[in-house]
Amino acid sequence: MSGAAIPPDCRLVVFDLDGTLYRQGPVRRAMLRELLLDRGHPGRLARLAILRRFRELREGMAFEHQGDFDDRLFARLAQETGRDEEKLRALVVDWMERRPLRHLRCARVAGASELFEALRRRGIAVGVWSDYPVVKKLAALGLTADFIASALDPLIGALKPDPAGLREVMRAAGTRPDETLMIGDRMSRDGAAAASAGVPFLLLGRRAPSGIPHVPDFHALLPQMEGA
Repeated sequence: MSGAAIPPDCRLVVFDLDGTLYRQGPVRRAMLRELLLDRGHPGRLARLAILRRFRELREGMAFEHQGDFDDRLFARLAQETGRDEEKLRALVVDWMERRPLRHLRCARVAGASELFEALRRRGIAVGVWSDYPVVKKLAALGLTADFIASALDPLIGALKPDPAGLREVMRAAGTRPDETLMIGDRMSRDGAAAASAGVPFLLLGRRAPSGIPHVPDFHALLPQMEGA
């Protein structure tokens, strides 16, 4: 823990979801095992290649700064793979949204539930902002948020590091940037978005660039909450 604290005037904490509220490594390993054992169509290796390419294309689109990224993403994926766009959408929903849900609770970051409760006891609202759908993942994690936002929401339509989602959560909560804290696991996306919106940032991770506050998990923040 390095310089990590909830600011004294904080009224809203916005959490990234994937990689912040749960560890992605265990979930991805579980999904890889499941995919390699599944005999569905298309074949195992073809499915794996499609899903990897989907993730690569989506990561790259974060810096294109154009609207309708989801439609453009699947159109490009269909063109590259020669497969039907609607079938590709169904494949992605199945393997990247639906099937991982049962693995999330076991991968939840230590102290997440306790921190959510402690924040609310102090009158601090909890927001969750993700590049992917939020509602079902939060339910699978056993967590609830006061405000949620997804890059797929019509009012947002932009991937991180575009700060549109963070600004929408602040608008809904009625908070200013100096009353808000963003917590995420990626400096290049979560940290950059927070900086663009003028919001303080806390990195979840064991290491961080010099001068960046960070914590290895959420238990590290609980003593401050309990002593408030």
